[in-house]
Amino acid sequence: MLKLVRASVYASVIFPASQLLAQAPQPPAEKTASESIVTLEKFVTSEKNDDPNYLLPAQPVESSFGFSKTLLETPRSSSLISGETIERFSLSAVEDLARVVPGVFTTTRFGIQGGIDVRNVPADTYFRGMRRLSLQGNARSVLAAMDSIEVVKGPPSPIFGMGKIGGYTNATPKSGRARNGKYLVVPEGFMQAIVGSYKRNEASFGVGGPIEVAGRKGGYYIYALKEDSESFAKGVPIEQEIGQASISLEDAVGKMRMEAGISYQVSRTAGALTGRFTQDLVDTGRYIRGSALVNLDLNGSGVIGIREMFRASPVSGAIGANNLPLIQTFAWPRDAAGRPLPVDQFPKISGIPLNMYNYLVANPAKDPTGLLRAQGAGGPRPAGTAQVPIGMVLDPTTVGYDQLDMRRSAAFERNLRAELVTGYFDLINDRNPDFTYKNQVFFDSMDQYKISNQPFSPKNDVLLWENKFTVVKRFSQLPDWVTVNSLASVNFRYTRANTKSSGGDYGTHRSDAMAPTWVDERGGMTPNTTFANPFENEDPASDDSFPFTSHGRTAFTESGAGLMFDVDLARKTNLIVGGRYDVSKAKNWNYGGVWAIGGTGTSNANPLRQVTAGTTAEGSDDGVSWSASLSHQLPFNVRPYFTIARSSLALDGSDNRIANNIIAAGHIGSAELKEAGVKSSLFKNTVFLTGSVYEQTRIILQSPDEDPAAAAATASAFASSTKTTGAEFEVKWVPTKQFFVTAYALSQETEFAPNSGGTLLVDARTLGFKDVVDASGKVIYPAEAFLYGGRSRVTLPEGVDAFKLKGGNPEVQAAVTAGYTLRSGLGFTFSSNYLSAVNTGRLGIVRLPRNTTYNANVFYGTSKWSVKLDLFNALDERYFKPRTGDTLGDALAQAMPGRRWQVTLRRNF
Repeated sequence: MLKLVRASVYASVIFPASQLLAQAPQPPAEKTASESIVTLEKFVTSEKNDDPNYLLPAQPVESSFGFSKTLLETPRSSSLISGETIERFSLSAVEDLARVVPGVFTTTRFGIQGGIDVRNVPADTYFRGMRRLSLQGNARSVLAAMDSIEVVKGPPSPIFGMGKIGGYTNATPKSGRARNGKYLVVPEGFMQAIVGSYKRNEASFGVGGPIEVAGRKGGYYIYALKEDSESFAKGVPIEQEIGQASISLEDAVGKMRMEAGISYQVSRTAGALTGRFTQDLVDTGRYIRGSALVNLDLNGSGVIGIREMFRASPVSGAIGANNLPLIQTFAWPRDAAGRPLPVDQFPKISGIPLNMYNYLVANPAKDPTGLLRAQGAGGPRPAGTAQVPIGMVLDPTTVGYDQLDMRRSAAFERNLRAELVTGYFDLINDRNPDFTYKNQVFFDSMDQYKISNQPFSPKNDVLLWENKFTVVKRFSQLPDWVTVNSLASVNFRYTRANTKSSGGDYGTHRSDAMAPTWVDERGGMTPNTTFANPFENEDPASDDSFPFTSHGRTAFTESGAGLMFDVDLARKTNLIVGGRYDVSKAKNWNYGGVWAIGGTGTSNANPLRQVTAGTTAEGSDDGVSWSASLSHQLPFNVRPYFTIARSSLALDGSDNRIANNIIAAGHIGSAELKEAGVKSSLFKNTVFLTGSVYEQTRIILQSPDEDPAAAAATASAFASSTKTTGAEFEVKWVPTKQFFVTAYALSQETEFAPNSGGTLLVDARTLGFKDVVDASGKVIYPAEAFLYGGRSRVTLPEGVDAFKLKGGNPEVQAAVTAGYTLRSGLGFTFSSNYLSAVNTGRLGIVRLPRNTTYNANVFYGTSKWSVKLDLFNALDERYFKPRTGDTLGDALAQAMPGRRWQVTLRRNF
């Protein structure tokens, strides 16, 4: 009841504003047929609409190549999700897209879903055909604010500029002009409230109508959303406010139509993953309990400063990225011939860490049975230092087993806030379909920070702007058997990213999720697991601080020109071919004045060293992109196609920075796509079939924000190459406007090419520590507990064939959806998704079982009102989602929500 009251309060705030807009002066009621009323959230294709959810490929789109073509005619694997589909299936966040689109399963990044993966690699996000800054892990994407979303697999057309090879999404916001050029003749809109599980509270409204400025006709649309919800992970809020406004005005500049708009979003959330993640936890839910053996908060202030950490858990030897009080790196074991051993053949070594042994001898009450001391000093030893710091072990008197509350995610980042502003200003002349041109000006910015007590805490201030001019010309006076459409585009793009951050993460396993001290808002963190961060104290002399360790800026430009041709031969064969040349100039500054951990003159008593001098790198690079696609119309409306493409891409990371060594080596990379497929529209265009096979390579980046310590330890390789091969099939059947069925299936895998090594997060059992058992064989101290007070890693050598595959993405994925609507307005929707078993990380230490989830809803609607009840994961399947990034995936994942519900109430006016 309280949820409904909250939603009602939201609705009472937005309803008066929408009504005032609805009461704006209205034009006369009588209109000609050419000015008939249209609903602007819909694609308008004909007077009779037998596909109200726009599942079939009847409407033309331009995102694949720049030419206006239906999905049937497009020689590329792509999907279109209409606003009606978003509403019908209650798609809210990017992870929901996999319910209806093949190939977009996206691993999680501390629970913060911004960008999307396509074909196992991060994809670009476009806004009305213009590439946005990187959203991956930086801010939440809200699908409900969009009128349509197009998903294109493979590199962007040479017309669009440089981009990622995996693919991209193109989001189109709601606007005041329909795709057929019509405008509303009277204001129309909606108001909506959603309540549901985990205190879901969301309210939104939209209103659009006609406008007239100095005798020029046009339309406007205004949209707003506010959400204040909790989530499955305790202590993780979902708070967001979105405002969008757009205007379209005919003959604004000469015969050119103006389309302009702005989107403003503020989102706040937190990050959370399931720590102490093991195969046993996946299989049985059994969790390893225990708090850290020694207290690092020496002064009792409630937080652990960097100086306190070194004093309470000193390291042996020189301080460095692989030798820190709570991070230790182990060498990969080898056989007598020097060959790397398989993970399951790592030697098991008896004994406990020397520092732990000495501590228990001095404090025997912490080992009441004496069994740990009886093991003697031993166990695997880190590379170089050969000693495990005392802060990394758990207290034997607190260690045990428990059943994990899956909503408690103890790898916790408490506050992430992002403010995003996106704007566009387009001038378009498309009166003559054989000769159109447009100029697009685009702006995107993000002011984002993350306050974490892990303690990695970055701040990103990023902005970009781009101007693109495009001309489409259809050639005339050609033979009847050939038609040629051409498209040319030039663009200039500027990106500037200012970032600063602190150190690495130490606490992902340190907190006990089942401890009686658990507090939701802190993710279970206690004074002995809460690290200081620079947003709250950056004074390097303080015992309660963690200063910024990185501060820098990257600025780079991209300018290029592309040309494409769309050629029809004998009305049956189509060839699309084009190319592009790009030039980019980049400069990166790493500022002085920050503090490094370790180096000359540092010690456990004084671990910090000020970096007084900054470094810079400056350079330019260029690249060529091209693509060629051939398709042919066979009998029965069957169209086979083949596409081959090579794309240039700017090697900026997920923080939009380009590192010095990348600039020095050349900051434009390249990648390739080979795709063959077949599409068909059958039975009077009520059935759409598409299938494809593909191979594509792509460069992915290991940015410091993925794993700061790993990035520092392997600074020589900021980028690695992958190759994805796969096949997918999709069918959509819409026999009547009341009923539809869709299904897809795919099989794909991604491998590192070349098969590079890396520094990967693992647990103590993997490294070779052994359980401590009593005389009856009962485990009194599990092997993992020896290192759960910190983070342990192993260095994977290059070229180990057993670990060439990228982890985290299920090889086989499938989905089915169906819906039926009665003439009374009562309707039902069903969807199901299958994911095959998958290793959470590259080493395959934990393997998730296959899972199948089911979702359903029932709704009733009239012309004015509608109500819908959704049930997600209806059978309460327990499953997990792997973490983004192969350096951390073997030891961290995210528990996914069980059965949950939501109710949507909507009022149209």
